Amino acid sequence: MQDVADQSAVSITTVYRYYPTKHHLFAALLEHYTRAVRAPHAVTGRAAADVAELMVGICRSMLARPLLARAMIASVNARRAESSTTGDFNLRENILSVAAITEPSPQDAQIALLVEQCAYGILSWAVMGATTPAQAECDMRRACELLLAPWGETPEGGVRSA
Repeated sequence: MQDVADQSAVSITTVYRYYPTKHHLFAALLEHYTRAVRAPHAVTGRAAADVAELMVGICRSMLARPLLARAMIASVNARRAESSTTGDFNLRENILSVAAITEPSPQDAQIALLVEQCAYGILSWAVMGATTPAQAECDMRRACELLLAPWGETPEGGVRSA
């Protein structure tokens, strides 16, 4: 915490006022990270492919700093265990936006939530060393393909007729 204060040019008291523990700090960092994430390229209009690229980009950038990613995920888990903190990072809004769904149905919201939950699990496994970053990206793509099938695409990328 002292290092954060020093790097931020604020007093340690100020850091502790906003982040009482390192878990609060790392959880807030993950929340900021997920709210700021954007699609890595222009959307193509193929919802599953576009969301897969978003999620793989998140996975890739988090796993580029594995120790930081591990600290953020461990901190979110610790915060959830110690209180009623939900840890809602609202990644669903980004998922729906990338999929070009402006008025989501309850089913759309549930699908976006499932993608977010699956991504959290895949990242948790990867930062703990239970899978490789390459496998995590592959798993993320496959999860999006399966979970986002109701949004109108076939696994080959074609559009389903309604």
